[in-house]
Amino acid sequence: MKIIYYSPHPHINMAAPSGPGTHIREVVHALREAGCEVITLIAGGEELSTQGSSIAYKKRSWKKWIPQVLWQTIKDVQLRRMDRAMAQRLQACIAQHQPDLVYERAAYLMGGGIRITSALGIPHFIEVNAPYPEEKIKMEGKSWLHAMAEQVEREMVSKATAVFTVSSAMHQYLALRSSKGSDHIHVVPNAVGQDWLTFVPRDSHQLRQQWGLPMDHTVIGFVGSIFPYHGVDRMLQAAAHFVRNGQTDFRMLVVGDGEIVPQLKAMAADLGVADHVVFTGNVPHAQVKELIALMNVCVMPRSNWYGSPVKIFEYGALGKCIIGPDVVPVRDVMQDQQDGLLIADTDDALVGAIDHVLRHPEHAAAMASHFQSRVRAQFTWNNVAQTILNSKR
Repeated sequence: MKIIYYSPHPHINMAAPSGPGTHIREVVHALREAGCEVITLIAGGEELSTQGSSIAYKKRSWKKWIPQVLWQTIKDVQLRRMDRAMAQRLQACIAQHQPDLVYERAAYLMGGGIRITSALGIPHFIEVNAPYPEEKIKMEGKSWLHAMAEQVEREMVSKATAVFTVSSAMHQYLALRSSKGSDHIHVVPNAVGQDWLTFVPRDSHQLRQQWGLPMDHTVIGFVGSIFPYHGVDRMLQAAAHFVRNGQTDFRMLVVGDGEIVPQLKAMAADLGVADHVVFTGNVPHAQVKELIALMNVCVMPRSNWYGSPVKIFEYGALGKCIIGPDVVPVRDVMQDQQDGLLIADTDDALVGAIDHVLRHPEHAAAMASHFQSRVRAQFTWNNVAQTILNSKR
């Protein structure tokens, strides 16, 4: 089967270590492993050194006086121009390669792909990973093109041959926007690649020394880009609780970086737990697995209502006990008390979960082992590719 993998958004690079970049690489690789010929058309580029198509959003000092809604509208108008340009490139790519299928990673306000394939009568699969109009408002602010973005979303979901989304929550969201029901909408959670399944950690002594993690201390870890909505502050509050109660034989290991790290470091100092929390900052991507391997407990304190957190599967692949958020996408793939502990979004819930796994190491090990087996059997990119291909038949 010949497939064009199409990603029209100018800021998503296929080689980036980000979630979107990883998702594109892994799906493309898995489809090729399944025997497909995959031609990639990626607006954001396929190498980190490549300056892919981009939109200049640099806000000059005088533009701070522009109302936020107007500024977001200007950006959205530029996105629409990019959408038209990418649709023309897709049409040329289709003419050149005559694919059996176009697989698109959908993006906010970009509906040119579905219009081209609909006009040409080519099967079009679309991957929709977020409620893009809602996400736009939350992350950046509202635009005067909001109604148009909602219409583009409805058009994509209604016209696509098949729609793939990462959670049952998103399935329900998209079903309400589809004019032809929901039978063509498939839930395919995120996954891990073969490199996670074959990884063997090296001796941990040197790495523990490097990061100031005593060999006899429990390591409670988090990995990811650090934004306010990830809840790393809850880990600091939990650390303060245990220190106040005389439990000091632990370290919180926070792997990653983000704009709020300086505030989190200041918070750790104010709480008196700076000596118990290690912030690694950005680390080489190849070292992330080694750092997860050091962790006894892996925590994801908070997540949104719709996304499938890749880190859950990466933690699971390495056999770690997981404390995760009690939200629908996580419940889609994990059962509380059997695969890990799913908690409410409160400080007390996180403290209680950490305390439980520290006091009951046998239960923690059993949960870790159970979910590791499920990740290896169910949640792989090869399985994702097979689900995609089976939908074509």
